[in-house]
Amino acid sequence: MFDEVARGRVEGCTCEINLAEFYYKTCEKLGREAAEVRHASLRNSELSILAINERLTRAAGGLKCVHKGRLSLADAYIVAVAKTLGGTLVTTDSRIGELKLVQTKLLKIP
Repeated sequence: MFDEVARGRVEGCTCEINLAEFYYKTCEKLGREAAEVRHASLRNSELSILAINERLTRAAGGLKCVHKGRLSLADAYIVAVAKTLGGTLVTTDSRIGELKLVQTKLLKIP
């Protein structure tokens, strides 16, 4: 998927809170050095990174309110991004797809 973004075949987008979640999970599983390298790689890629703003915060907060225990705050933000941009959400979390809030593509991690 990232190859497609790097080649300009598809547009990739995320937001700051999801980068924080990615950093945290990478650090937890692979260590801080790996988290730093992967974070820098994403920052220097063709991936667009949305700043948190009032519109996105209201959308994420509304989703979190409705889907309380089934959607983390970071997941609520990325769903809000996909809804706002009308895009497909690429995720490793099957629970997001099960909610059927946006079109999703599930990535399997070995």
